[in-house]
Amino acid sequence: MPKLQQISLDTVKRAADLAYEAGADRHRYVAGMRNIDLREQTAERGSRNPTDLDTLNVVPAEASIAIDKLQQLLAGLTPEERIELRAVMLIGRGDYAGNQWEEALMNAGSPPDASSYADIAEKIELHDFLMKGLYALNLMDKEGR
Repeated sequence: MPKLQQISLDTVKRAADLAYEAGADRHRYVAGMRNIDLREQTAERGSRNPTDLDTLNVVPAEASIAIDKLQQLLAGLTPEERIELRAVMLIGRGDYAGNQWEEALMNAGSPPDASSYADIAEKIELHDFLMKGLYALNLMDKEGR
């Protein structure tokens, strides 16, 4: 069974909890929006083109303490801790199976800028990805312990 070497299980759970709160803040913020100008959106690969509404970035910093705390937590991690967190996220997202820890870790540490946290902090599904990743890695049970 893979073990987290750089980041603690409690830190991953804290990031997941903050991501859950941030997602709820985003939902409340978006639910209250009316005619919003999303500016020019860059086309991305996939079945549909995501917009800023598909990320946590749509919420202004002053509208969510949780997003600010999540970004502070991620910014405070070492590059090695961020890579492990990203590997847990990749497993939870389904890119890798729980028994493919080394592969996920290698991919999480590859460029572009694997030590950055911006791409992690903007994901609406971050809570689910981290929790599913921990479960797939047998680092927690179905009750979240």
